[in-house]
Amino acid sequence: MLVAAPPVLLDGDRKVAARLGHVTSFSQKIYSVSPVYVTLERQLTASLNTSIHLNTTDVKQTRVALNVFDSVVEADGVTVVISFNISSKEEYGEYQIVVANNVMPAARRAIEIVPKGIYVILKLRS
Repeated sequence: MLVAAPPVLLDGDRKVAARLGHVTSFSQKIYSVSPVYVTLERQLTASLNTSIHLNTTDVKQTRVALNVFDSVVEADGVTVVISFNISSKEEYGEYQIVVANNVMPAARRAIEIVPKGIYVILKLRS
């Protein structure tokens, strides 16, 4: 059964450590009808957004668990491997993962891109 619904971003990293000048990748499980379109957006000012160019070449069909009221329902979804490159220090910070499909409006999730060395130190202290 195909249900027309907005994409749902399931559990995933809220912080991603990236090295300046290197390609960084992370995976995100998504419940959505195909195809899905993924971008990382950053709001610079109230009226200006910027995006990081992404490569989402690795999209795999998978089973996902959706919380529906008081139950967990398994459904078809995708795991998307998102790859990007941080080319300057100014590109670190808060972003939104934006996932859209051909059916419904986009879904968003906050994510922070941090320098790799600092993230490791913070993880060890917490």
